[in-house]
Amino acid sequence: MAALDLSFDPNPRFRYFSRVHFDELDPLQMLHNSRFAAHVERAIIGYYETLGRTWQREGGNPDQFHVVRDFRIEFLSPVAAPGEIRIDVWVEHLGSTSCIYGFECASLDARTVHARGERAIVKVDPRTGRPAPWSEEFRAAHLELRKELPAAP
Repeated sequence: MAALDLSFDPNPRFRYFSRVHFDELDPLQMLHNSRFAAHVERAIIGYYETLGRTWQREGGNPDQFHVVRDFRIEFLSPVAAPGEIRIDVWVEHLGSTSCIYGFECASLDARTVHARGERAIVKVDPRTGRPAPWSEEFRAAHLELRKELPAAP
């Protein structure tokens, strides 16, 4: 269900459609705030899978060992029923050992933005737990997804 779609925005984004289930709604029948993080995580995993990445320990994915350093989210409009939401993901910053994703959770037509924020990760060496550099494959794929900043006047 996920696809890279550049048609609505000049900046590259990975677009993912995520199903909101009834059991994720709170007593007010809105998507519980804690569930947004799970939907964003699914979108980012969806992006990794389009790159052919796997999650088996010996699966040849040297970049799978990373930790979330920061997760910020701003809630703008409730998701008031089960159904699909659209999640756009892009790269705000790519460092030697870190990556900051920007994201937006919206209605399918993107007219209603439900939430937006950033998720920062740091790659670690699984033996030492210390920061480690991203692979060239990771860097190349994520540079293509990097948000373009407007040209300076």
